Amino acid sequence: MAVFSSACGDDDEKQPQQQTPDSGTPDAGTPDSGTPDAGPGTALLDSDIGLMRFNADGTVDTTFGAGGTTRLDLTTVVPGGARDSVWGVAADATDRLVVFGARRGDGDRVDADRVVVRFTANGARDTTFATEGVHTLNISNLSDGARNGIVQADGKILASGYTSQPTGAGTQAANRIVLLRLDDAGKPDNSFGWKGVVNDAPFGRVSDVNPEWGMAEAYTAGQLSDGSYVTTGYGRSASTGTVDMVNFKYKPNGERDLTFGTGGVVLLDLVGDNDRGRNLVVLNDDRVVTVGSATPAAQKIQGLIHITDKNGVPTTQLGTDGYKLYDFERPEQAFFGVAKSQDGNWVAAAGYRAGGDNDDDAVLVILPVGANPGADIAIAAPISETENDRFWSVAFDSTNRIYAAGFVTEGGDNRLAVARYTTAGVLDTSFGTGGVVKHNFSVGKTEEAVRGIVVQSDGKIVVAATVEK
Repeated sequence: MAVFSSACGDDDEKQPQQQTPDSGTPDAGTPDSGTPDAGPGTALLDSDIGLMRFNADGTVDTTFGAGGTTRLDLTTVVPGGARDSVWGVAADATDRLVVFGARRGDGDRVDADRVVVRFTANGARDTTFATEGVHTLNISNLSDGARNGIVQADGKILASGYTSQPTGAGTQAANRIVLLRLDDAGKPDNSFGWKGVVNDAPFGRVSDVNPEWGMAEAYTAGQLSDGSYVTTGYGRSASTGTVDMVNFKYKPNGERDLTFGTGGVVLLDLVGDNDRGRNLVVLNDDRVVTVGSATPAAQKIQGLIHITDKNGVPTTQLGTDGYKLYDFERPEQAFFGVAKSQDGNWVAAAGYRAGGDNDDDAVLVILPVGANPGADIAIAAPISETENDRFWSVAFDSTNRIYAAGFVTEGGDNRLAVARYTTAGVLDTSFGTGGVVKHNFSVGKTEEAVRGIVVQSDGKIVVAATVEK
């Protein structure tokens, strides 16, 4: 366990936590907030980590966990809620499952700790990993903004996120990037950062006499072929104001690479409004594809895909400035999930559209990125025509079929949802019912959404979700 001076996180309105000034909360109560579902907030929320596995035809694989599902409760019920949450899942070379998420702090604490949990390929907690299968990162007894993570080819695990920490200017606090690297056994990798942790304010202080700085977050990190990492998220160089999409690069030992982009950062600011990176994937040739959202005009948030080379220089596939905006004819659109095909020829971005007195709809973009890339395919893909549904995550199988996952609301009850598409953007009706599988972990609950999806080497599909009791 590593401990650092810190304050609260951001983008987790339902997570019990303390609040501090200027904690980097431009999302709170506003569109594109990244909340796990479209349901109302719950003051006393108790949720668990949930896993489920499907066969290639969409039927439940009853050999996984207990009858097809695994549920893990890490937090004792206490006043204020006991939320365990999921942000992502990855499979290692032997199909073991690594879940990235958060849990409430021990005892009477109301902050959140980052957790990395490993399960066997068949859904049992892997007790050989860390402490009974769970590594916990406690950031000074204050809330850590746990986000996505990756499993490297060498078995090491990198978990991304951020934590709001004092800047030294009065009571001001600002989000700092916090990366955690573990070895295959779940122990901190001391060759990375300080005892396995990088705690970084990449925009730095204004001067020695003016310690105020901006803020930066790492929603995820991808690894380049030389072992270095690129993060994405959003941030700002000023102490207050709107945020921009940012990518930073870290060397294999955790040191910032200041040759990346311009002065060590790739920053996208369209018109001085909020632009955000939410996820990224590194292609086979080391190009970096970032997805998220941008605000080209007031009250208009559009989906964003941005591509650079390994040095942070924008490529021109999507335009001269390296990016493209996607408008699905609603006030708000955003991508939170992105994946590449194993052959390196395709990228898929998954997200949602919302607003305009309409129910939320899932959306999907399929982008050819091989040697001869063609036109992209952008589709609104509602699972329900009358109620809310969103995609939060996406994956490819070995035959380039695309799995987009999230939730659908039916009669006020959120259910897990997975849809399978061809690279032509057509639902694969050999999967589930008409190409869609739905499952209800908790009947009558609103906190239920797939946040991560992986396809194991045998073609079985595993989803990881936050599920309410």
